[in-house]
Amino acid sequence: PLVCLDRPSPRDTSDVVIVDNRQGAARGVADLLARGHRRIGVVGDIQAIFTASERLLGYRAALAEVGVPCDESLLALGASDVARAEAAAGRLLEHPEPPSAIFAMNNRACVGALRAVTARHSSTVVLGFDDMELGGVVPSLYGCVVQDPLEMGRISAGLLFARLAGERGPWRRVVLPTKLVVYALP
Repeated sequence: PLVCLDRPSPRDTSDVVIVDNRQGAARGVADLLARGHRRIGVVGDIQAIFTASERLLGYRAALAEVGVPCDESLLALGASDVARAEAAAGRLLEHPEPPSAIFAMNNRACVGALRAVTARHSSTVVLGFDDMELGGVVPSLYGCVVQDPLEMGRISAGLLFARLAGERGPWRRVVLPTKLVVYALP
């Protein structure tokens, strides 16, 4: 028996527990848009990764919902570690029309974006996906879209133990909600 956690199996041949990445990203970006941000950059991983792909779709949906065109020059994708994320965010901040906010699609991207913003003394705010232990302490960190990894693990373990005990039936897909935590108003 196999239970996939955080990403579905490519062949849909197991139970899966994920969060609603698309809706979480859309909600966070919509909040930035509601606060007047219209140039929102993105720092994230390659789109072949399920979570990154879903989060970018959420970003695009939030922009489309309020009629803000997606400026492809504000997308810095492929930043798979903190150093690459910092460099990518730095390039966004050096754009002729820099973003007023950056959506960092995971913790590594968030740390890198915060480093770039801090190094340049920029007023750009950062919205992360995944909670940050220093949330509320780092001035440029606007907020985070938060998921509950303990609940994901608890549900995944329950599904796995049920399968190990002989449970049969169709594969289950459990999608957990996210929560937007705002630390500082821009």
